[in-house]
Amino acid sequence: MNGEADCPTDLEMTAPKNQDRWTQDDMLTLLECMKNNLPSSDGSKFKTTESHMDWDKIAFKDFSGEMCKIKWIEISNEVRKFRTLTELIMDAEEHVKNPYKGKKLKKHPEFPKKPLTPYFRFFMEKRAKYAKLHPEMSNLDLTKILSKKYKELPEKKKVSVKCGGSGEPSLLSSSTTEIG
Repeated sequence: MNGEADCPTDLEMTAPKNQDRWTQDDMLTLLECMKNNLPSSDGSKFKTTESHMDWDKIAFKDFSGEMCKIKWIEISNEVRKFRTLTELIMDAEEHVKNPYKGKKLKKHPEFPKKPLTPYFRFFMEKRAKYAKLHPEMSNLDLTKILSKKYKELPEKKKVSVKCGGSGEPSLLSSSTTEIG
């Protein structure tokens, strides 16, 4: 072990105790103050402009310049950074207004998969057989042949493929009742 797992980050070491009392309006005000204090021709990398920022001019209400800087670092960690500070502040405003936009929610690990489509079930059952019979054929050619064969199947056979060979349509799994 190298001891890094228990070390607090720079942000955690410097964050004042009242740093969690920022409302959405306060964060938007911070971003607006930052926008108003940007140079008119902001063409530098965001880190350069950020380092020249006078945080005491940005301070508002009872938030000090240092508190504003810490909150900005926290917000900026949520948006991409390969741009100018002006563009970054616009992205940060969007993130503050819609914090979950674009974040893919994780699925439960035991969440059942969707059942296979009848065509895909047919394809999975027959592909290995056809690949052994015709080893010289490419995957694309095998797919074309199996697709054509599936289309030629009578409806009665398609229904049995759809139901997984049984008379009943397949359901997800009984584990769906366990999740919840």
